[in-house]
Amino acid sequence: MSKVRADNYSNRLGTGAPVFPDGINVTGVITATTFDGNATTATTSSGLTGTPDITINNITGVAATFSGNVSIAGTLTYEDVTNVDSIGLVTARSGIQVLTGGISVDAGITTLTTLIPGETRFKSVAEEIKVGTATSVTIDFDAGDGNIGIVTAPSGAISLHVNDIPTSNFTNKAISLTVVVNQGATGYACSDVYFNGTQKTIRWSGGTVGAGNTDCIDYFNFVGIDTVGDGAIASYIVTGNVNGDYRFY
Repeated sequence: MSKVRADNYSNRLGTGAPVFPDGINVTGVITATTFDGNATTATTSSGLTGTPDITINNITGVAATFSGNVSIAGTLTYEDVTNVDSIGLVTARSGIQVLTGGISVDAGITTLTTLIPGETRFKSVAEEIKVGTATSVTIDFDAGDGNIGIVTAPSGAISLHVNDIPTSNFTNKAISLTVVVNQGATGYACSDVYFNGTQKTIRWSGGTVGAGNTDCIDYFNFVGIDTVGDGAIASYIVTGNVNGDYRFY
């Protein structure tokens, strides 16, 4: 076996690098300051540094950390992910499938265009009821209190206070409200309605002010309608009617 020892190699003219048309077979380690060309054989790499652009077919690894943005043109598949946390808006263009646990919305307004394929309804609904005092019911509209209040032992005229009605991005809306009164020996009416602290004039059905009956259950129904379409509380008119005198016979 022959050995060639030299400190530097160049082409015949001494003007550039030598050419190896049949390749180089190295059993040890090759060290180079730069590499130009394609790696065509199966290799592994470690300790890569710098800021080059790398184009490859597949990446298989244990973990990855990105300090900048990540753009994915294809499909991103999550498996065994406990939580997906987003501080911004999450948009799913082809739908969301929830297999267990359901969906919980703690605040804000949820808008659902289609609840059941081909339909716009729930299969079953249980309405939230807010229990009031002897003379008032307070419903926090933006806190999930529902639209129904109940007074179980009235002692005077009843007022309905509806708080936290949105005034921005909430235009052309109608809000339906009901106050259930379990009347005693004296019948009392829900005669005052407040939207965000502002008392609203009630336009009673038939022009007759709603009154309560004795020893029965009365339903005082109100609808607030944004007649201007700007979401301002002043733009709401409130209509009212009484479905009452439900009793034992």
